[in-house]
Amino acid sequence: MKKLFFLLSCLLVLGSAPAWAQTSEPDIVVVRTSEQMGSSRIVVTRGKGKSTAVELPNGYSEKSMIATSEKYFELVSGLYREGYVLQSTMSNQEHYTTLLFVKPTKP
Repeated sequence: MKKLFFLLSCLLVLGSAPAWAQTSEPDIVVVRTSEQMGSSRIVVTRGKGKSTAVELPNGYSEKSMIATSEKYFELVSGLYREGYVLQSTMSNQEHYTTLLFVKPTKP
C-alpha cells in the first residue's frame, strides 16, 4: 500500500511540474530604421526603456551612402556576434523598416 501511495505521489508531482515551470522572456532586439529625404535614423530597442537612437548622414552622395552602409554593417554584425539571428523584416510605404532579431534558445 505504501508503494502505491508513493507511486501515485510521484505521478502527481510529474504531472504538475509543467505548471511550475518558469519561462524567461525571449531575447529580442527590434531595430527600426527611417530613411527620408535629408535624414536617416536607426532606433535599437532591447526592451522597455532600453532604446538607443542613431542619426545618420543621408543623401545621394557616395560619402554619405558609404557612412550609412558602414553604420548598418556595424550594427548588424554586432548583433550577430552577440548571438542574435534575423527573424523577420517588416516595412511600409512610408520609408520605415523594422528588423526583428532573436537570440535562439539552447535546448
